[in-house]
Amino acid sequence: MSFRNPPANLYRVIALCCWGLGAGMTDGVIGSLLPFIEDYYKVSYGIVSLLWLGNALGYILIGLIGYQIDNWLGKWKSLIVGCVFHIAMSAILISGTKFPVICVAMFFGGIGCAINMSQLNIFLPMLGAKYIGIYSGFYGTGAFAGPLLATVMTDRHVKWNYFYFILVGLTLFNLVFIGITFRNYDTDFINYRSGIDEDENENEQSQEPTSKQHDFISAFKNFRTWLGCIFVFFYQGAEVSMGGWVVTFILTYRKGDANSVGFVSSGFWAGVTIGRFLLTNPLIKYMGNRRSVLILAIVIMVFDVLTWLVPEKIAAGLFASMAGLFIGPIYPIMITLLSQILPRKIRFCSLVLISAFGSSGGSAVPFMVGMISQVRGTFVLHPIFLGCYVLLFLSWIFLPNIERKGAIRNYWQRFW
Repeated sequence: MSFRNPPANLYRVIALCCWGLGAGMTDGVIGSLLPFIEDYYKVSYGIVSLLWLGNALGYILIGLIGYQIDNWLGKWKSLIVGCVFHIAMSAILISGTKFPVICVAMFFGGIGCAINMSQLNIFLPMLGAKYIGIYSGFYGTGAFAGPLLATVMTDRHVKWNYFYFILVGLTLFNLVFIGITFRNYDTDFINYRSGIDEDENENEQSQEPTSKQHDFISAFKNFRTWLGCIFVFFYQGAEVSMGGWVVTFILTYRKGDANSVGFVSSGFWAGVTIGRFLLTNPLIKYMGNRRSVLILAIVIMVFDVLTWLVPEKIAAGLFASMAGLFIGPIYPIMITLLSQILPRKIRFCSLVLISAFGSSGGSAVPFMVGMISQVRGTFVLHPIFLGCYVLLFLSWIFLPNIERKGAIRNYWQRFW
């Protein structure tokens, strides 16, 4: 299977990139809308953080039953269901209804995104690492465009919930586009797997017809799966926390203007987008997956400290954007490495778990930031962000160093 074999794969990649645009807008816009949501519902930081909790519960649910959904529905219908849940979330948010219902809508959004991400994290690595980077770039583009559009709308006194008319239109388009392009994907995937099986030895072939439940249990027991879960949980938790709370931090501690500070969130996500498009492939080519992430993590922590400590609001926004630039390449690099080190038989179930954990981290950590901010203030964003990066750095170190040539004889070679 390749980008043009079967020919439908070209359009499937485009369809997933369009879906990533919508997913990015969904995740990225919350930060710039947060002050308006707080004012609209007259709720505190802690209560408004329930939006992320609802989202996290949706991801966790799919992490536990995602392999069964794939077994029941197949890949094409799973993608359709994921799009429908995403549409339901946007449609409810348009109404600006009672806050508990808005939290339920975010739960639906978490379900939809988790289902589709588990499928694309299998499909895109089959075609090549660069397609993960391209998808991630479109996700970042959506996360950049969402706050930008929302800031322009709210600056013109448009109600915050009307932004979701844009998302409803985009998600309806994605439903149709994905429905058409992935219609025969299940058959193509079976043929692809059959071709791989023919190249494997007889012993492996005899073990292939194991159940999806057996594969899930095997994935659950694999230490690489859990290291990947820990890594992506804290990676996405830190990323979404920065994009979601940096606006409120600058409003509170740098005396920013509510009608314009939303551009800081756009700047952060613009950095993420540029990093994914421009840095991913050069880093993989010249430094390798493992070393790239280790260096990026250190650089990102430096820029977060600068965002936290520099008292000038324009400089703080610039440093946040620079942090985003180096955050951008990490996700596609991580998926590329995990696709290489995870055993093929459990790869789908492992990546379902990993993507669900990552996306739940992208909801649970911002929720935690909001709850602690209620008591201590939104400056806690930065120590929590740094803590996430220390933990993901440690989890990355313990993954096998498959890029080291020859035998590993000491701890330095295992690390670097």
